[in-house]
Formats: sequence, C-alpha cells, structure tokens
Amino acid sequence: MSKRWLIAPINRELQTEIAGNLRISNLLAQILINRGITEVCAAKNFLQPQIATLADPSNLPDIEKASVRINEAIRNGENIVIYGDYDVDGLTATSLMYRCLKMFDAKVSYYIPERLEEGYGLNADAITQLKEEGTNLILTVDCGISACREAEIARSYGIELIITDHHQPSQEIPDAFAIINPKLKATEKTFRDFSGVGIAFMLAWSIGQHYFPNKKVSKEFKDFLISSMGLVALGTIADVVPLVGENRILTKYGLGALQQTTIPGLQALLDISALSNINLDTSHVGYRLGPRLNAPGRVGDAGIVVEMLTTACKEKAKEIALFLEEENKRRRIMQLDILSAAREKILNEINLDETLAIVLADHGWHPGIVGIIAAKIAEEFHRPAVMIAVADEIGHGSARSIPSFHMLEALECCKNMLISVGGHAQAAGLKIHPDNIKDFRTMLNQMMAQRLMKEDLVPFLNIDAEVDLSLLNRGLLMELRLLSPHGEGNHIPLFAAKNLQIVGKPRRIGSNGQHLSFYVKQGNISMKAIGFGMGEKIDRLQQNGRTCSLAVVLKENTWMNNSNIELEVRDIKFDDEW
Repeated sequence: MSKRWLIAPINRELQTEIAGNLRISNLLAQILINRGITEVCAAKNFLQPQIATLADPSNLPDIEKASVRINEAIRNGENIVIYGDYDVDGLTATSLMYRCLKMFDAKVSYYIPERLEEGYGLNADAITQLKEEGTNLILTVDCGISACREAEIARSYGIELIITDHHQPSQEIPDAFAIINPKLKATEKTFRDFSGVGIAFMLAWSIGQHYFPNKKVSKEFKDFLISSMGLVALGTIADVVPLVGENRILTKYGLGALQQTTIPGLQALLDISALSNINLDTSHVGYRLGPRLNAPGRVGDAGIVVEMLTTACKEKAKEIALFLEEENKRRRIMQLDILSAAREKILNEINLDETLAIVLADHGWHPGIVGIIAAKIAEEFHRPAVMIAVADEIGHGSARSIPSFHMLEALECCKNMLISVGGHAQAAGLKIHPDNIKDFRTMLNQMMAQRLMKEDLVPFLNIDAEVDLSLLNRGLLMELRLLSPHGEGNHIPLFAAKNLQIVGKPRRIGSNGQHLSFYVKQGNISMKAIGFGMGEKIDRLQQNGRTCSLAVVLKENTWMNNSNIELEVRDIKFDDEW
C-alpha cells in the first residue's frame, strides 16, 4: 500500500536559536522541534535527561495517603496482597512492589489473575478468596480504575483497597481508600503518561520516604530504586506509553540498570534472550524480552514471571527462564496459525473497498493471542481491527486502531452490545456475546464512516526532514544517538532522500528472498540501502528508469569488526506515486 509522506515544516528561526545555544546541528534542532520541544531548556533536558530531575512522587494524587497507610500496614504486620495484571507492565509492577515491601519485612504476597478464567483486573471471586486467606489490604498495580463493584465488595469484607492504575478513568470512580492515577485529579506538576510500573516505582519511592526519618532514604533503598529502574524500563517500553518526560528519564537509566542488573531473574532473562553484555535499546525489549515475559500470560499462568523476577535463587530463575522460552515458542506457532486464518477470512469474507473496521471471530482462536493478531492486521491493512476468540459462549476480543481513530471511545458507544470493555485510544479489550458480533461489526463500521475520511485509511510516515545523502554520515549518526531511547512519542528520526540514482544490480536477500539490498547515488555520494520485507519490489526498482525516492533511517551495520553506515528503507516512492 502506497504511503503518504508527511514532511515536517521547517522552522529556521527556532532551529538557529536551539542549535546555537546547545551547539548542535540545525538538523538535530529541527528534529526536536518536530517532537514539540521548542524551548532551549526543554531541548537540553531532553538531550541530557538526569535522574535528579525526576519529579517528587508527591505530585501524584493520593500517593502520600497511600504511602502512610502502607507503612502502617507494615508496622502492624497486616496481610498485604499486590493485585497485578498478566502483561509485562503489570508483571514488572507487581515484582517491583513485592521486592520493595519485602525490603521492609512486610507480610506481602501477590495475585495475578488468570487471563482465560478471570480476565483483566479485579474480580469478585478473587477478592472473596483473598478475604478467606486473611487479607487486610489489597494494593492494585496496573489495574482497578474501573473496578467500582469490586471496590464495594472489598469494602463489605473489611478489606481496604489502594488502587494504582494509569488507564483512563471513566465517569464512575471506585470507592477505594486511595487511588493513584495520574489522569485523575492531575495538577500542572503531574506527569500524566506513566505506565503501571512507572506508578509502582513512584509509590515505592514514596513508601521509602515515609519509612525513613525526615524522608531521607537509606543507601540500600536508594540502590534498590536505581536497580528497579530495569523493571520500569521493561514495563514502560512494552506498554508503549510515550517515552517523554519522566518516562524518558526512567527508560534511559532503566536500560542501563537492566544491562548491569544483579537481579537473578533479569540476568536469566537476558541470557536466554542472547542479550547479555549487549548495549540494550528499546527494540531489544519490544521484540525479545517483552514477548518472553508476555508468553505465559497469553497461553498459561503469568504468575511464574513474577516468581522469576522476585526469586533470589539463580537456579530457579534460570529454570523459569527456560520455561518462558518454550512458552514463547508455543505462542509463536499459535500466532502464525491464527494470523494465517485471519488473513484467509479477510480474503474470503471481507470487501475492503466497503469495510472500514475489520471485525473477525472464530471458535478455534486462543484468547491470549488475538491481541497480537489484531495489531498485525491493523498495521497490515491500516484499518482498526477487532479479533474475537469465542469460547464457552463468550467472545474475548482485542482491538487495535490506527492513529486517526479513538478505539476506546468508539467501543464505549457500542457498550449496549458488549459485556465489558476497557483500554486506550489505540488498544482495547472487550467481551461480547457471539450473537451480537454481526450487529457490533455493523455499528462499528457505521461509526467509522461518520468519523473518518478516505485519506485516514491511507498509511502515512512522519518524515523529520528532506535531506541530501551527503548529510547522512557518521557524524550525524553520533549526534542522533542523543535522541534515544526511541518509542512512542519519540520515533527514530526518519528522513526523505529524493531523486536518487540506483547503481549496480538490486538483489533479494534473506532466507526466502524477502528483503531487498541495493545501492543509491546522489552526486558523488553513494550508499547501501536495505529494505526489510521489500523483496517483492525488486522488479519495480529495476524497471523504473533507475531512479527513486526513499524514506530512510540512518543505521550502523557492524560485521566482523567492520562498521558501515547504511540506509534502512521504510518506504520507496517512484515518480508515478507522488
């Protein structure tokens, strides 16, 4: 599918001001401007994030109240249960909070709901079980903001409930002892885009402040917080929250903490992922560490991940890491089967000229995998996608959207057809009775027809600048490294290079020839270009008058102690595609 290139407008005056004050190139200054960073001080803080500039936890609503109550529970020997979630964010948040409370000898345990039997968030049966086990205080992480009924049940049992969550609150708020959610009662000082584990980190910090005299934490606890940033980086990157502000600081230092971790579970995870002794970046978390941590929660019991991340036994950690590896292999096989079936359904059942939202359901699909499939279908067809696994007369659905369509708002409008719904603008989960799926599909498509224009269904690339090949050199690459870590809200810089001459013979590479390798030239500068997944474009490349324009990321390729600068191609345009 041909993509629209949205090239950012040039602001030469602001470029000059930022570049002159910070002694950086005008191109780097423009990239910062493209990300909404338009003041010299903000640009400096972005390029040089410092732990010391992390805002005090007290900026978060109810966090002081919660910290005092948790310290009271620690002193009184009350039974505290951390109630988490089965994704990476929830699992790392649970592990961080458990490790924190164990440092203070709290009577603490954790509870991770089973995806298929219990679903996301607090549930009445779990609260009843915890009451029978003598629980005095439930502390949720990465869930709970919509658990109004469950909060009432906990209250009726005499259990106090502290909710920490980063999801968007609805109009009705649970009646809990304290609710720490940056999107609730936020002030100008409140950073609103924390992940669940980010909030858990701030709460741990606050608990420590209230545990020690004069809010001056011990060296041991300070070391714990720095070490815990590795867990924060894992959950923050995996949950695809914006890597700006506090998240940028926590992720930047968290990747370093992860690389140097002494936590046995993290060491075992890095070993099994072949990432020990490697400079880690966000792609390592997104494509190698995150999937392994997610796998048990998708196809089995996620609690074992928390066990791995909290055990002091290296052998136990290694044993669980090996198990995660096998679960991830099993998940990949299931994923390939379901993705193939979904594509076949689209081919046979859907007219894409008339369909705006792709809604598919099947009795043979695994509920833990449909979220991945929805993401891949939404990306491949650039349409919102809802994949539904039907089991025991309940459809378990996962929805993924495109940037121009707010999925959660749309699903909220379809509430009368759904059993439950929750999530974000771009990703949501739902439950639906199978008899309602057809009408739900119709309603969602009608809603999209009212809210979207035709061009919204054409994928686009945000291009940072149009440049000549002469600018894409090692000096620029070194400067661009100041922008990492990359992720949501801070994408890898993308450049447009136009009117390039193709030199030599393009060739297909990879085990199945799925990738494309070729050279381009502009003036006296020639560079190697690699297009991953673009092997089928080779005929067009050879037949198009030997010229093209490229949207590229600047990369360094190191092989056998040799280092070369290459262009990683994100899109190719020919003259007839403008």
